[in-house]
Amino acid sequence: MINERNLLIWLNSLGSITYEMILGFIKHFGNLQELWYVEEENLYRVMHNHRIIAKKLFKTRHKQYLQMLIEEIDHSDFQVITILDEDYPEKLKCIYNPPYVIYIKGEKNFDKPLISIVGARKSTAYGRWAAKKFAAELADWCVGTVSGLALGIDAEGHKGALEKGGYTIGVLGCGIDQYYPKSNYYLYKQIEEKGCILSEYGPKMQPLKHHFPARNRIISGLSDGVVVIEAGEKSGTLITVEHALQQGKDVFALPGNINSSQSRGTNKLIKEGAKILLDVEDIIEELKYKYPLKNLKEKQQLKNTLSEEEMKVFRTIQEQPIHIDLIAYKSGINISQLNTILTILELKGFICQLPGKTFTANK
Repeated sequence: MINERNLLIWLNSLGSITYEMILGFIKHFGNLQELWYVEEENLYRVMHNHRIIAKKLFKTRHKQYLQMLIEEIDHSDFQVITILDEDYPEKLKCIYNPPYVIYIKGEKNFDKPLISIVGARKSTAYGRWAAKKFAAELADWCVGTVSGLALGIDAEGHKGALEKGGYTIGVLGCGIDQYYPKSNYYLYKQIEEKGCILSEYGPKMQPLKHHFPARNRIISGLSDGVVVIEAGEKSGTLITVEHALQQGKDVFALPGNINSSQSRGTNKLIKEGAKILLDVEDIIEELKYKYPLKNLKEKQQLKNTLSEEEMKVFRTIQEQPIHIDLIAYKSGINISQLNTILTILELKGFICQLPGKTFTANK
């Protein structure tokens, strides 16, 4: 029971112990297990600036407490992943002060393309519409969304993804079993069922004020880029932007009405060099450097527009410009029928013919 993984869970349950402090323990004692056995005076000497935390360590440093924690996890409806585990998100390992323990409900899918959609709690109708629209359009590209399950922009981003059958991650600033705000209870349950709820805080932990700025580093850390829909000039959303910039992530900002206080932050970000967001393609173009993205909506439209054989030929041409003889060979369609199909595809605007009976796709 006294192993490094369980000790990380123990330390996380106490609160206030950062990853930097964990590294400090390991550097000083050689490994975390020594922390369990070290004498009181020695630990106080190491933690002279954190005496309250040291007292917590001594108060809970017994097998009964550790066993209670582990048993609670074994009988819970959430999963616990530590930074030592293979399924810990790679994206989080790269950030400053990563959460060394995370609690999860729902489906883990952290390697897929993810964009965080963040903004003001006191949002405008325009902001809520935009958050939902961009989340839904990202879902068409199989890009998931990450946000903080707060009121306003966060909630609309989650809803937009869910309504399109997309993937979304809600990062909490409270315990994994806490519904905050209460009005988002049903949204929480939807995300738990169809996406992922994630927190670095264990069960029963209340939504304390300082948890939310800390939570923002996880939102940006999981994401390939951050979209700011609305933010006042001193909005907490800008903390997420700072984390994103430190992590080397793209930041996109939606321009807004210059007379609206909720657009001052986003307009200022654009002025300072954030990428202006006018269309979902602005995000997709950046993601295409990392992921082979395909638009499911366009794929469905193609399916509805083309016959089965037309689709087969179009897919062959879509890969790269290709000669008619090679199209016939790959598709298994004889030349005379193939000529008819190629003419139809040209008339519909899907392909065009290059010199030498070579064809290329327009879409």
